[in-house]
Amino acid sequence: MIPEYLRTYAQDVWDTQNRVIAQQDIMPLIEGQFRAQQEGLARARAKSSAAHLGLCPVFLDTNIYQLAVYFTYYFGINWGEIPSDMHQPMGQTVYLLTQPDFPWQADDLRDQPLQREALFSIFKADLIQRKAHFIELNGAHEQRMDQACKFISNTWPNLHV
Repeated sequence: MIPEYLRTYAQDVWDTQNRVIAQQDIMPLIEGQFRAQQEGLARARAKSSAAHLGLCPVFLDTNIYQLAVYFTYYFGINWGEIPSDMHQPMGQTVYLLTQPDFPWQADDLRDQPLQREALFSIFKADLIQRKAHFIELNGAHEQRMDQACKFISNTWPNLHV
């Protein structure tokens, strides 16, 4: 599992500079997210028992595309084309889109308790527009895990989740 780089970066900015992220943070976020993804993929390949089948599962909490959605939503900034070497292969990438049907939990960074449905809709529209392969997960934790495992098993039968 590759953690959400945006959260780590934003928390560090808040803790060390007492500010929220801004347009000046776009490139460090893109570069940090990409680096985290590459490092996570390398670790997964080294550990994967299915690597010989061309299967190397890596779970990302957030990726470059979600960063772009967040920046457009919060700052009205479209940072343009994502560099081609940062694209994820469409046939090898699936998304588990979680519906906001559980209680909101406040922390230093979460600031939109009443906008969860709107953000969910924006993320869903982005996935549809990019023709991404995704499933919407809902319900209790156990239900979500079951939905995710079935979706992944159906997508990659040789993975055995």
